[in-house]
This record gives sequence, C-alpha cells and structure tokens, in this order.
Amino acid sequence: MIRRILVLISAFGLIATCLVLPQRLQAEQIKPTALKPNEYLRGTFELARKLDGFEKPLLSRGEFILSPKHGLVWQTKSPFPSVTILEEAGIFTVDEDGKRNAMATGSEIRQFVTMISSVLSGNWEQLKSQFDIKKDFSETNNWSVFLTPHTNSIIANQVEKLKVRGNVFVQEMMIQKPFSDQDLITFEGQAVEPLPLPSEFSDLFINGTAE
Repeated sequence: MIRRILVLISAFGLIATCLVLPQRLQAEQIKPTALKPNEYLRGTFELARKLDGFEKPLLSRGEFILSPKHGLVWQTKSPFPSVTILEEAGIFTVDEDGKRNAMATGSEIRQFVTMISSVLSGNWEQLKSQFDIKKDFSETNNWSVFLTPHTNSIIANQVEKLKVRGNVFVQEMMIQKPFSDQDLITFEGQAVEPLPLPSEFSDLFINGTAE
C-alpha cells in the first residue's frame, strides 16, 4: 500500500531556493529552515522517477503547499493534472468537482505522512524513531542529510534510503526504493508565508475551513 502511495506522490518531500547567501557564511549557519506552526511553505517541484525496466525516467512537474498545522498539497500540473492531499487523517485525491477520495488511512499512513512532512519542513528530530540520520555540513553553502530506515521501521520495506541536499531550503531529495526504483525530486521558487492558508488550499483539508 505504501509503495503504491510512493509511486503516486513520492514526495515530495520538498524544497528549493534561489536566495542569495553571504559568500563567507559559516557552514554551521547553513541549515534547513524549520517551519513554525503558524507558517506554510509553497514552491514548485520536478519529479524524475526511474523505474526498473524503463530506459528513461518519468517526469512530472507541479506545485506544492506544506503547512505543519494542516498537511501537504501536492498539485501535479504536467503531464497529467492531479491533486493529492497528505494529512493526519490519511492520503486523499481531489477530483475535478472538489470531492475528496481516500487513498489510504490508519496509523501506518500517519507515520508515512509524518515522514514526508518532516523531511520537507526540515524537522529532522521527529524522524529519529524511524531513521538513522547522518548530517554533513562540511560544504560552505550547502548541507546534506542521509536517512536510513531502522530495520524494524514500517518504512524499511518501502524505502531503502533518502538523501536530502539544500541550503536555506531543501533543494533536492533522492528516494531509493526496492527493485532499483528511484525518485529524484528538485524544488524551486519557494517562499515561507504566514498562516492562514488561502481558502483554495485550506478547504482541501479535512479540518479545512479557511482561518
């Protein structure tokens, strides 16, 4: 079930920037920007999915909204439009009429949603119970984080490892999956905004009235 979800949304997570950084910024200062509960992140993504047996990766592009308070909206624009919602209640798709359709729910799905949201928002501490986490801040203007699932983790059957790179925001995420499948996600045009979410996004969530 979770492998199917990874194939459909992959996500994510999430997060790039074109901000100009001081040329001599110290390595320990270059860390991912952790979102606060009263903030949300928006930006664009490109997903290159390599599947065993396919010569070329499958490409998709779109936009995302991430709010620690609400969840994640993953809006694919091309090649086929679609909207996927990740929140505490589960994972849902949204059809052209705005109707939510449940893909998966339950405690395992909540852990999966927590993993994706934590990676995209830079909140690594929440993942210690499921992953071995190694951080590399040796580069002057960039950092890398390597996440390997614990053998007893639910995610271990679906994800072999994650590599996340960035500076102020996550720029690139590589998800290595079983059977030689791999997702490479790059992020651009990101900005942190204060809540409330715009109503067209807040209404998509189950707790959804615009604030």
